[in-house]
Amino acid sequence: MNVIDSFVENWGNLRGGAAAIAIIAIAAFIASLGLLVHWTGGTAFAWLHLMYLPIVLSAALFRIPGGIAAALAAGLVIGPFMPLYVLEEIPQQTSNWMIRTGLFLLIGTFTGIIFTWLTAQFDSLKKAHEELSQSHIELRSAQMELIQAAKLESIGRLAAGVAHEVKNPLAIIQLGVNFLDTTLSCDQDLKEVLDEMDRAVKRADYIVKGLVDFSRSDELELKTQNLNPIIENALNLVGHELRKGQVTLETRLDTFISPVAADRNKIQQVFINLFMNAVQAMEGGGKLTVTTAQKELSRNDIALFSAMKQPFSVGSSAVMVEITDTGHGIPENKLDKLFDPFFTTKPVGKGTGLGLSISRKIIELHDAMIDIRNREEGGVVVKLLFKTNQGSAS
Repeated sequence: MNVIDSFVENWGNLRGGAAAIAIIAIAAFIASLGLLVHWTGGTAFAWLHLMYLPIVLSAALFRIPGGIAAALAAGLVIGPFMPLYVLEEIPQQTSNWMIRTGLFLLIGTFTGIIFTWLTAQFDSLKKAHEELSQSHIELRSAQMELIQAAKLESIGRLAAGVAHEVKNPLAIIQLGVNFLDTTLSCDQDLKEVLDEMDRAVKRADYIVKGLVDFSRSDELELKTQNLNPIIENALNLVGHELRKGQVTLETRLDTFISPVAADRNKIQQVFINLFMNAVQAMEGGGKLTVTTAQKELSRNDIALFSAMKQPFSVGSSAVMVEITDTGHGIPENKLDKLFDPFFTTKPVGKGTGLGLSISRKIIELHDAMIDIRNREEGGVVVKLLFKTNQGSAS
């Protein structure tokens, strides 16, 4: 905000000590003008008209009440006690000072109305400017998000294409391993090597299949299903990152949780993003814990998600997914910005800032909720709530 904006905004919004000083100054101004009128000969001379200045100033600062108060004070100062001609001691006629006081009141009220209207116009323009600035920021953000989304979609198509190309050689290798295993009479060591090769090929095929599914850009397709297999599949896809980062994994998946309505690929995308964030936060190793549980929600449970639209009520049943890490945590002054597009706490080049923003949108599309906060013992805890769908999981 520039100096002029600051001046206009504060003008006429005096409070406390500033208002008291302004009132005293206006009163002194009126008294000084009264003395000036008296010293210059009385109300018959032109100095009288200077009295409009404090009236206009008071109306500008305090609107209509200020204008009326200053007008009455000015009327009193140069009213019945002020002579028409001081030297000759000729008094004013009552009608003169009453008409003059009426004019003061008229000018004070009119000036107060004008400044009230001007202030309202300024506030309206300021609000419109702020809304326009915010819309411009949001438009630029949306534009950048579309550009990034297009890039990610291209990368996804490329990854899907590469995955399809890799599947064919993997299938051939799998056939070869099966052929060698059934046709060769070999010792135990060779048998173990072939078994290890078979497991490695199947694991690679499983990851490639997951990559193909993950890269699909289908519309949101909700199906009733259990979250545990989705979480397990997402953990398998980030398994290499867990091992490379020396991260210990602990899962506490409740086998009796109710199914939920979810788009498997989209929710898997959310879990992968959250798992990757946790791994990257645990430089030098750590522990990742993933828990699922069926909960009857209390008021405290719902209060955790106060920043989001509340699709849940106290006493309703939900599936809670909790993801905790032992990383360095998130700076407190950045927690409220985590879901802003393009905001990231990662070093330059290691994050686009879109992961959590997109994840939150996906969660909201599922009528679910997400909360991220630091743990007292260190690290971060992510909690997700999903509405239960009482039916058989698919």
